[in-house]
Amino acid sequence: MDKNEFLRLVDLYVAGKASEEQEEMLLRFFDSFQADARWGEQMTALREELESRMLSRLMTSIQAQQSAAHRSSHTFNRSILFRVAAAVVLLLAAGSLYFFSGSVKTWYASKDKKEIVEPLQPGGNKALLRLADGSTIVLNKATNGVLAMQGSTVVKKTDEGELIYVSNPADGAGHSKINVIETPKGGQYQLTLPDGTRIWLNSESSLSFPTCFGPDERRVELRGEAYFEVAANYKPGAKVRKPFFVKSGAMTIEVLGTHFNITAYPRSARQEATLMEGSVMVEAGTVRRKISPGQQAFIERSASSLKVREVNLESILAWKEGLFMFDNTDIDEAMQQIEKWYDAEVVYVGQKPEVAFTGVLPRSSEVSEVLDLLESAQGVNFTVQGKKIIVRKTNQ
Repeated sequence: MDKNEFLRLVDLYVAGKASEEQEEMLLRFFDSFQADARWGEQMTALREELESRMLSRLMTSIQAQQSAAHRSSHTFNRSILFRVAAAVVLLLAAGSLYFFSGSVKTWYASKDKKEIVEPLQPGGNKALLRLADGSTIVLNKATNGVLAMQGSTVVKKTDEGELIYVSNPADGAGHSKINVIETPKGGQYQLTLPDGTRIWLNSESSLSFPTCFGPDERRVELRGEAYFEVAANYKPGAKVRKPFFVKSGAMTIEVLGTHFNITAYPRSARQEATLMEGSVMVEAGTVRRKISPGQQAFIERSASSLKVREVNLESILAWKEGLFMFDNTDIDEAMQQIEKWYDAEVVYVGQKPEVAFTGVLPRSSEVSEVLDLLESAQGVNFTVQGKKIIVRKTNQ
């Protein structure tokens, strides 16, 4: 099979238009590739082209459905997603490429080899709201409608499960109270602040915020990870925008109206602020850096100096879109994501595997499906015991 024929079959398979004979031909090719070491050097360029094509098609599919749906719905065509994942999930381990051949059922084929006492379930919309008087509301169990009054601010849960704060613009900071929303491991939640700013909170995160903002500025505090769509807000009687500040770990991010993601988990080796639209000023100690879309400001805990770099925005935003998207991700970072989303405890036995993963997976997958795919990178083995995921290095 030549290169053009191979890519044509891949296109048909991803589009769901391949015949049984064409699917069988594609799978036989994958089998021969894995069995014949001589393909290693010959397929390097094709590997890069295929990976780029598949990831591009996946993101195009997601973006097309996003634009057709309501901004808060974030629903995707799972059949397309699984076809892409089954055909293109590529894992890079110690510089070697592995193709996962087979149809969607391959994701489930080896599930029984994991010893699961109590199956770990993927996360969902779960959060706790802490009101100013110390009382709490379990949001995922609360009924829709008005949940509380905080001063003159109405706290509501919509039919879509989103938390919304509606305040009287005439009140100002004198009537403001501090609320905190917290997501557990395996949880995520979406809320709209009284100024119209929308926030997606990832697992094991918390956001502290006032129930109404003052006339001069807006300030919130984040622990963990969240995506912000900051609403443009103006000072009373002026055409000057009211700045929005996010305090997160050692960083303070100042914005006027923009979209960005912050990751600042207490146990993480790095704190990050990534910009999607607009511009933000990031401050850490005495250093201030302005970043542009596609850039990330970050601090390594071991170095404490603020740096800026270009990043892959799709992989940064994948969690918000219901995906795991690994981009040469080392095992520590990959397992931290899995640990948070599945409310698990990761335990390394012996020497830690030196592997990295690249691929796309739906966050709705069972943990055994995710681990089966990661394990296929070779050099690593997973065993699930209750809520523990035990990781061992294996001989390749």
